[in-house]
Amino acid sequence: MINKFTLSRAQELRFVRQHLDEFIANNIVLSRYTDDDPLKDIAERNFYDAYDYILNHPEVENDYKCLLHLHEILMKDLDDGIKSELSEEQIAELSEMINQPTKANLEIAIDVFLFILDKRLFTDGDVRAAMAFSNKFMVDNGCGFLTVPIIHKDTFRAKLKEYKDSNDFDLKDWVYKYCIKGPKLDQ
Repeated sequence: MINKFTLSRAQELRFVRQHLDEFIANNIVLSRYTDDDPLKDIAERNFYDAYDYILNHPEVENDYKCLLHLHEILMKDLDDGIKSELSEEQIAELSEMINQPTKANLEIAIDVFLFILDKRLFTDGDVRAAMAFSNKFMVDNGCGFLTVPIIHKDTFRAKLKEYKDSNDFDLKDWVYKYCIKGPKLDQ
């Protein structure tokens, strides 16, 4: 799997900022918030705060501490009982996954996204945390942005269920094909 985009930091930031409202709307729908949900506004604010952190903190290492911090941002004021912690085994697995020198950064980001979803690392907020953390990695490495467009949410959920049931790697290819966005650059 190769990177679809090779962007400078400035190109990456410009693209994400231009499309951030759309990406957050996709995240809200994927996280199953509806317009009449009283928590939707809080979740939306948390997404903006998380992506503000992602875009403005390239110095923060993409590791389990960053994942936990993003999860805390995303869950703020939504449920006081949600804890952000990982076992030593999960930390080691995540670190190993992030540090794969033979893989393209985009493939690593997708692997990490699916790992977080498959392992259900958190009591709540796995989809949000997986999306945000994968995007932190992608933004820092100039390889586009991962988002599940609203028109593909049902297909994504069905493929995710198949993936969890059988580790069907079709989901990884599907995410690569339909969920990685970037600017159309002049060739």
